[in-house]
Amino acid sequence: MTLVTLPDKILRTSHHTLLVMRDGGTCQAVCVVDDGRIGDVRSKLSLIETIASRKLGCGEVAFDGRVWITSEDLPRPSFRSPH
Repeated sequence: MTLVTLPDKILRTSHHTLLVMRDGGTCQAVCVVDDGRIGDVRSKLSLIETIASRKLGCGEVAFDGRVWITSEDLPRPSFRSPH
């Protein structure tokens, strides 16, 4: 499943962003929590769509039917030792 954000279905509040994504005829609500730590959600839509697609495919759907994404779901930069 590959979810794609509907451009006119992005609702930003002070603590999260709610996105409506679509895969064919199926719509899915995706909530990105704590935008301040994640940064600008619109600039990371491709990454957010990839994470949401993976989580939905694995059945990681919350009790409310949404896919929830937090900063913990984002890839971490790798740090190399100077040695």
